[in-house]
This record gives sequence, C-alpha cells and structure tokens, in this order.
Amino acid sequence: MAEIVLIGAGMGGLAAALFCARRGHTVTVIERDGRPKPDATADEDFTSWERGGVPHARQGHNFLGLSTRIMRSEAPDVLDAVAARGAPRIPIPGEDGDENVLSRRLVYEGALRRIVEAEPGIEVLSGVTVKGLRVCGERSGVPHVVGVRLAGAADLTSDLVVDASGRRTRSARWLAEVGGRPPVEIAQPCGFHYLTQHFRLRDGQEFPVLSVPIYVKLDFTKLVLFAGDNGCFQVSMTVAANDPLRHRLRDPGVYHRFLETVPMAAPWLERSVPIDDPHPMGRLEDRWRRLTDKGAPLVAGYVLLGDAALQTNPAFGRGVPLAFLQAQHLADTVETAPADPAGFVARFEEWAGRNLGVWYNAQVASTREQREHIEAGVRGAPIPPPRDRIGRFVTALAAVSEADPEVNTVQLRFFNMLMTPRALVDDPVAAPRVQDYLSAHGDPVDPSQGPGRPEFERLVAGRPARHT
Repeated sequence: MAEIVLIGAGMGGLAAALFCARRGHTVTVIERDGRPKPDATADEDFTSWERGGVPHARQGHNFLGLSTRIMRSEAPDVLDAVAARGAPRIPIPGEDGDENVLSRRLVYEGALRRIVEAEPGIEVLSGVTVKGLRVCGERSGVPHVVGVRLAGAADLTSDLVVDASGRRTRSARWLAEVGGRPPVEIAQPCGFHYLTQHFRLRDGQEFPVLSVPIYVKLDFTKLVLFAGDNGCFQVSMTVAANDPLRHRLRDPGVYHRFLETVPMAAPWLERSVPIDDPHPMGRLEDRWRRLTDKGAPLVAGYVLLGDAALQTNPAFGRGVPLAFLQAQHLADTVETAPADPAGFVARFEEWAGRNLGVWYNAQVASTREQREHIEAGVRGAPIPPPRDRIGRFVTALAAVSEADPEVNTVQLRFFNMLMTPRALVDDPVAAPRVQDYLSAHGDPVDPSQGPGRPEFERLVAGRPARHT
C-alpha cells in the first residue's frame, strides 16, 4: 500500500483521497483553507465557509453524469449525503441509471469533505500551507519527491505527492526550488469573464424545468441557468473582456433588468428572489500542465490532478468530471508508485493524454468559437459559424434535437460526458441526421434567444437603442 500526501481539499483532491483510502492506501490531505463547521446547514456552508483557495466556489456548477457515475461506483454514500442536504438527482436519458446532481458547489463539497474527514486512513490538515517539496536525490535523472515542507509544522514524507491545489498551483516554483524543470504548459486565454447571481424560489414555487443544460445564446453573450439545491439557482452571463458595458452589469438592478427581457430567464426570475449581488469571475483560460516532455518524466514521485493539471473554461462544467476521472485512475494505479516513482509519473501522464486530451482539445475549440461569437456580437458584426468539425456538428445537433427526441438523448449524453466527441460524430443515430441537416442548411449559427445588442445597450446603459 502507498503513503500519499495530497495537496488541496477541493473536489478533485477530496475525491482522490477518498478513492485511494477505500483501496487501503494512507492519505494525508493538506488544505490551506479552514474546515466547514461540522453541523452547518447547506445554506451555512454556502454563505459562511471561507474558500479563498477556490475562486470559483460560488460560481455556477453542473455536476454532470460522468461525475455522478464515477462517484456512484466509488462512494455512493457521498451522493446520498448530497441528496440529504436538499440536492435533487435528475435522471439522464439512457439505460445506465446516470444522473445529474443539482447542487451548489459548496453544498456538494461540504458533504464530501465531512465523509472524507471521517474516513479511516485519511488525515486532513486544515489551515496548513505547503512551502515546497522534499526530495531525496534523483530517480531516472530527475528529482525524486519524497514529501512536502510545511509552514509552521513538521515536514511530511510519502511515496507519492499529489498536487490538487488548483489553478493557482505553485508547481513550477516548487520544482525549480529542487532543481527540476517546470511543467510543460499550453494555454489559451478565454477573452471573457462570467457574472453570476444566485436566487431562491419563493415558497410554493417550482423550477420551470429541471433539465440540464439550460443555455441561452444571444449574439453578444451566453447565459447559463444552474438549478441547485433547496430551491436555489444561479444565472451566469458570459461577458466579453472588451465589452464597454461589462462593469454596469455588476449593478443588481441593471443585471436584473436585462435578465427580465430574456424569454427563457424571465420565468425563473418571476418565481424567485435574489440572495446576493452579481459577482464576476475573471482571468479564465484553458490550460494544461504536463509533467513529461516527449514522454520522459520531469520529476519522480509527484503528479498533478484536477485544475492543477488541466483547467478549462467552466461553461460546460467539465472540471469536476475530469478531476473525478483522474482521481479514479490514480486510485486504480497508485500501488505501483512506490516501486517506480518516475515510471508512475510517465504512465499517469500518458493516460491523461489519451483520456483527458480529447476533452481539452474540444474545449479549446469551443472557447475560441464562444469568444469569436460574443466579440462579433459586441461589435454588431455578423456571427461567424463554427470553424471546426466538432463545433459544426454540435451546433447542428442542438438544432436537430429540438424536434427529435432520439437525437436529444444523444446530445444530453454527450453534454454529460458519457460519450466522447469522437463517439458523438460517429453515433449511428445522431450522425446521419445531423449530416442531413448540414447538407440542407449549410454552416449553422445558433439563433439569438433574447434581445439584440441595441436593446441590450438601451437596457444597460440607459440610452436609446441604435437603429440598424
């Protein structure tokens, strides 16, 4: 069995700790933020739990079918605990019993955290900061990590250090301090940020729909509605970084005035009251950090997991499923790390390239398309059609699925990451119908589902609309 030090108690880190411990490994989790209160309610976790290390903790989250499938196979008690805190579980069409979990991030994370802290074989050190890595010579010509150095506490030793500290990981600095090379990175700035406001249904009201996803595309933005636990929901808006009106939207009255004009959002607002003000999340990017170069490991005994390894534009909610997928693979293979710490890093990265790379590449293309779409809308220019094969297919898929329940089932399974992009374009049900649509209609462009840019400017800036 392996002794593991795991940095970061976010969703991916907690899942990795739990999955490994239930296979008999020993895990010490180090988390710089404090613990949730043991007896806190779901609302108290959301409002009072300080999670400075997770800047998106109070942004919208979709807990997709892949994440639920993994958790159901590894720790079904977690799903039961989240449901007991008021989170609905919504079946996804198909024969596998897959579900969406409708929950605010901190409500789900709070349930998972409490189960992890009670699990034999896991020790969670809260309010503790990692200063750097401990090394013991080299393995295969690279630094061999054998633990971590802590601020104000004794150093820890381990067979493997798992860095799940999130997008702000200090892995590059830590590796440089021990004479190693930084991770190999590829990155693409998104060119936009998100603005999110939370609402709660009034007594006696119900969500207009419980399907996932709930997307609303306009020429200059995209809205996402996230139904959650205990009658709460969130509305997130994509705002171009160069939109001159982006700062006005942080005014609750302005944001609400705009949302009321969007037909798909209005029924939600009519049934609810806001419970906070709009708050932004910026500096978004798609980034992949690798600890191999041309297949050769850069370090031994140290791997990256979750957002520390791969972060994507959160529009599709893929961060948690990808982290859970990594966590499950880690648990399945970590017993080989003590005997071959450098080889373990190489194999872990090779697996990531095969199993995560397809989702990263699809997200990069989607982010580029989303940025071009909203930037064109801000300028009042024609909306460009998707350029890549998957983008064209997915846009046409959405159009076909509106009138075709069988194709809609395929679309929902793809959205929930229960089939890969390659499997989607080869699907025997959806592919021929989508190809027929493309042949008949040419390059697809999603129609706007709300006010145009002139009306938006009138609503937000308080000035007369332009005439076009």
